[in-house]
Amino acid sequence: MELGIAGSIGTKQLSGGLIDGKINKWLEENADVEVIDIKFSASANEEEMATDVLIIYRKEL
Repeated sequence: MELGIAGSIGTKQLSGGLIDGKINKWLEENADVEVIDIKFSASANEEEMATDVLIIYRKEL
């Protein structure tokens, strides 16, 4: 699969405890972009939890 030139690739990072709503909202607001991949990350310690998402997408030129 060819991803295209670097200038046509964008990223969006979202953070929060429960981020599924943020992901859906961003996807609805940016329905014209082609999502290439979505990366999830979670970390926690005794006091808190963090969840991050990185959306990699192709921008329209």
